[in-house]
Amino acid sequence: MDESSERVSDVVEEYATNRITRREALKRAGVFGLGAAALGQLLAGGLPSAAAAAALRPERTGATAKRGGTFREGYDRDFTPPNPVANNWADPDYNALFEALVIRNPEGQIVPMLADRFSSTPTGWTFHLRQGLKFQSGTPVTPAAVVEDFDLFRSPKTGQNGPFWTPIYDVVAEGPNIVCKTHHPFQAFQETVATEYSYIMNPTTWKAQGAKYGTEATDGTGPFVLSSYVPGQHAIAKRWNDYPGSVVPFFANKGKAYLDAIEWIPITDATQRAPQIQTGLVDAVKNPPPQDVATLKADKNLVVLEFQELSNFFLSVNLGDTTLGFDDLRVRQAISHAIDREAIVKAIFLGHAAATYGPAMTRWKWYNPAVENYNQFNTGIANSLLDEAGWKMGSSGVRTKHGKPLAFTTYNLTDTTENQVMAAIAQMLAKVGVKMTVSSLASAAFYPKLTAKTTSYALKWLWSSPIDVVALFVAFYQPKTASISPVDDAFNAWQTAATTAQLKAAALNYQAHFAKLIPLIPIYTQNTIWVHNKNVVGWQPNQANLYPFYNDVYLKNA
Repeated sequence: MDESSERVSDVVEEYATNRITRREALKRAGVFGLGAAALGQLLAGGLPSAAAAAALRPERTGATAKRGGTFREGYDRDFTPPNPVANNWADPDYNALFEALVIRNPEGQIVPMLADRFSSTPTGWTFHLRQGLKFQSGTPVTPAAVVEDFDLFRSPKTGQNGPFWTPIYDVVAEGPNIVCKTHHPFQAFQETVATEYSYIMNPTTWKAQGAKYGTEATDGTGPFVLSSYVPGQHAIAKRWNDYPGSVVPFFANKGKAYLDAIEWIPITDATQRAPQIQTGLVDAVKNPPPQDVATLKADKNLVVLEFQELSNFFLSVNLGDTTLGFDDLRVRQAISHAIDREAIVKAIFLGHAAATYGPAMTRWKWYNPAVENYNQFNTGIANSLLDEAGWKMGSSGVRTKHGKPLAFTTYNLTDTTENQVMAAIAQMLAKVGVKMTVSSLASAAFYPKLTAKTTSYALKWLWSSPIDVVALFVAFYQPKTASISPVDDAFNAWQTAATTAQLKAAALNYQAHFAKLIPLIPIYTQNTIWVHNKNVVGWQPNQANLYPFYNDVYLKNA
């Protein structure tokens, strides 16, 4: 950063670590031309305004970026092979290897990326592809290639997010345009086409690689090319020197990347994340544990950014399991009422999270606070509902019905913090006579458990469109049942909304029905905590996208 932009960053940091008052922060920011509203959003940890974002971008203030060096980013999960068609999890390397037709800017608005303009009508969407684009293999990016990608994405046989594409009945190339056809308005498509499982890649390479895709080659359009993928160790990408450039409005660097390479390092042991950033083993890290945040904020060599994550951790019990009564709404409600979400947020996350009573995070743009009328912690209600449903407390402390104990195993994707959460939930359920045994598994063993026959599992989804992703988990891993048809109907309304106002109304309605019928039991949304050292410039996480982009990133000492 140049001198002025670095001082803006320092103001935010000094206020965040209680070294200056809010009044002093606003006074000092005014010297740099940053208004109270813009700085206020930064101080609150929310979405930065355009003015605030511009003030923190080095190239907008005249700084000279340096080329070269390897940026080392510590990540809170192991990596999966980057594959926009279907994968268990989308990781940060997607934002280096691939690009989308359109993308969200830091304020959450859809802006051009590979398409330089786009439009929607009651019968579909049209994207005008930029000229001169190519894949990393050198093959031209054509409308026909994008059509082939979209057909893979929307097919229920291949696409991870196929249900999100259901209203689109055909995709065709018309000259430089990609036309997605619908029988009715589909305003919600903007929530899908800007996400990781809509990123564009060479479909020929994808088909040729088969199951190896993402482990040996990717052939996307992003500014970096995958050079090494070793599960449990790293993912490495090197600069693509033939990158044709970007038109994304919020990227300051419109040409090829500054960095020589990026190395993503999985740090699955949460206790090691703070030491690795403090000792310089990594240049940046995602989600150090809550107990380390204050120490990291006090370190003058580090910058800590924190805002609510686009996620929700939930517990699923199979609605098709009649022997355990999970088809009975009273049983699901009882389990939900037995969970003290606020205690989990306070004791495990030290306040760096929010309890959730519905399917969406509490700071989502269309959050419905009416969900808080349901699922509140109350063991009296939980016990009463279980009694009413015929589950009687046994001498062992476990409820039974027709000789069947209310006991089951919940599979959990192992994580230092989430394991603590599950242990706490098991103890809470035990107090109302529900015996939940937790089996925490690594990803290779966990994901095969995610089937429509699994009795119970717990997982955190991470996605920028909560209505879509929650509907996916219900569609994939719960049986079809009339008992939650109002939830399904509400999702249909979401997928047929014609305007943004209708889309918002559908979102509010979906959340209300979901909280009442709880096809999944929401628990909490954590804050995302991003840390980088001051040698790093241009690595700017924002709340509208899952991960930072890398076009603007450079190292001062490169």
